[in-house]
Amino acid sequence: MEYRNISIPFIKNSSIENSADDFRNKYWNEIIPIDIERIIDVKIGIDIIPSPGLQLLCDVDALIYSDWKSIIVDHTKYFDDRYQNRLRFSYAHEIGHFILHREIHKSLKIKNIKDFQKFIKEIPPLQYGYLETQANKFANYLLIPRKRLATEREKEIKKKEINSFINSGKLDKKTINSYLAIPLSKTFGVSEDAMEIALNEIDGI
Repeated sequence: MEYRNISIPFIKNSSIENSADDFRNKYWNEIIPIDIERIIDVKIGIDIIPSPGLQLLCDVDALIYSDWKSIIVDHTKYFDDRYQNRLRFSYAHEIGHFILHREIHKSLKIKNIKDFQKFIKEIPPLQYGYLETQANKFANYLLIPRKRLATEREKEIKKKEINSFINSGKLDKKTINSYLAIPLSKTFGVSEDAMEIALNEIDGI
């Protein structure tokens, strides 16, 4: 595979969101946080395999092989509860490749870590950026369903400590969302950064 010649097709945000919603509706229920590890391992049958030094070797904490049979995850992070939310997003990201880039990723023929290292070294940075951005968006939509987010956000806004900030009139929407992201990230089991992205999107920021 000539990684230098790869071209990643454009996918609309609305299409990525629909794909994430379809996946969640097929494999999960209304419970949050979404147990993406269980979906991958039990419902889809993809093995999650801890690998020592993956982060150091590839500058990623997870990757999926082109045969769709295995997701490799950094050994240290896998066994450290502090990275639970980070890995939840990483797993959802790899499933983004599984759903959005099935044929492209299959053609990459990545079957081990050396193949992946060669891939990230040779693929044009712009094309790699498209690939990763689409998978990140899929993960965000999958783990933070927008309708559910709107509901949970309203619950938080009604709480006194948040409501006083909002009604002060001194904060813009983006700043308010940075405050809301703290409790809501815990509700959905994601990072505050991922939650801010979702909140800003529903506000059109």
